[in-house]
Amino acid sequence: MHQRDGALVERRNGWLVAAKYPDEPATIGNAIVDLAHRPTIEINGPDVSARLTDFAGADLPNRTIRSADDWHAYRLTANRAIVFGKIPKPISDSLDVTGGWVSLALHGSSAESLLSKVTAVDLRERTLPVGGCCQGPIFGVNTLFGRFARRFELHVCYDSAEFLWEVLLDAGSEFNLKPVGIDYAERYFV
Repeated sequence: MHQRDGALVERRNGWLVAAKYPDEPATIGNAIVDLAHRPTIEINGPDVSARLTDFAGADLPNRTIRSADDWHAYRLTANRAIVFGKIPKPISDSLDVTGGWVSLALHGSSAESLLSKVTAVDLRERTLPVGGCCQGPIFGVNTLFGRFARRFELHVCYDSAEFLWEVLLDAGSEFNLKPVGIDYAERYFV
């Protein structure tokens, strides 16, 4: 998909990633990036609180995100959490689900407006504050939403990722949404 759209694709840590797109904006604007290469682990069971405390230094309330360095821990329920990013130390009894999830970051001042076109989930900051997460559909695709200071991260099952990418690019055309490579994203917003 990325090659078809003209991206320079490179192998990094065993993953093929879109490193650069030909039409990346000169200044940061509304952008979308594929972060599917990031490690992803899932923590399930009655001792999620203890395992999160050991890993992240504190337990997390439901529907919140804790971020540090290159990882983000999402607490979904009392018995479930997912960690996206570079995991600095092992988490006991966690399950590597990297190949099952795709993460997309949607950056820019129009991200919330763009998402309101494609989902009925109330993503306004007063209902989903920075550091919050929730689940809901985008055109029928179950999506895990994470809100950060300057972006949303959207996490979906692998088999729905290309469809979601196309939906977001189509909906984002009025906001001049541009796909960007991982090099651009790491430099400006991830």
